[in-house]
Amino acid sequence: MAEDELKTRIIEYVKNSKKKVAARDIADGLGLEHRVAKKAISELVNAGTLEFESFGGATFIKLGTE
Repeated sequence: MAEDELKTRIIEYVKNSKKKVAARDIADGLGLEHRVAKKAISELVNAGTLEFESFGGATFIKLGTE
């Protein structure tokens, strides 16, 4: 899978999710290895497309304010 396609699928997964999602939820939902998903998510966060949100020790992913 191409990197751009992977990032697009991650963004769509977060947009369509009805609950807060963690990196592992995204990896499991898209059938990816956890480290591959986490790397792509980190790149999207650095670009401002996604944001990390923490609640009591758990970190979730949400759409950025870009």
